[in-house]
Amino acid sequence: MIKQLIDEALVDHGFVSQRELDTTSFYIRDSGTAIRFAVVHNLDELIAPAELNSQINQLAPEEFIRNPSFKKNCDLICIYRLDVLAEFKEHEEEIFDIEEDPHFYKKYVLYYSSTEESALTDFTYEKLVSVIADKQEFIDYKKNPLKASQYSFAAKTFIKLPFLELPSHQGNLVSLRQQAIEAVAEAGLNDTYSAIQQVTDADEMIKEMIKNELANIQD
Repeated sequence: MIKQLIDEALVDHGFVSQRELDTTSFYIRDSGTAIRFAVVHNLDELIAPAELNSQINQLAPEEFIRNPSFKKNCDLICIYRLDVLAEFKEHEEEIFDIEEDPHFYKKYVLYYSSTEESALTDFTYEKLVSVIADKQEFIDYKKNPLKASQYSFAAKTFIKLPFLELPSHQGNLVSLRQQAIEAVAEAGLNDTYSAIQQVTDADEMIKEMIKNELANIQD
């Protein structure tokens, strides 16, 4: 189910399927001026990056291997199932090892929980886009980001896969400056934010922040 959603997302963004295997799908997008590849791969377990690279190299179509752009312009999307989202902390280091590995492919580990999977029964990529655009869903998610839901999966998908286009709703857009002000106020960092705004030189900014911190300690 999860793999099918990502397959639909790639097709929606102009990718064409070139090979379908039980656990792995290979895609290509040829825009005329640039070629981009994508691989969607189900992970049964988190393995070492070198082993993962080797597996994908062995499964890739011959025409992909021969193309010099394949290893430079290929997104490898690994889908990994957790029993519960809280398990992420146990596997965080292994996931980062895969995503930060510089060899062969740009790697993303899209993890999900069994509860999220149940919530996505009969779902489509079109529905996923409508969920991520729902303001109330975002508010609920912000209150409890560890709660498994359709939105929690949608959020991870659009964060993990930067080539996916977010839906645009001009009327609901809030300026980045306003978002920053609200975030700073929520974190109780108004004084620090004001100090940063008053200086432009990096050294002066650091001195000002240290001075404010010392003043807080003395208080």
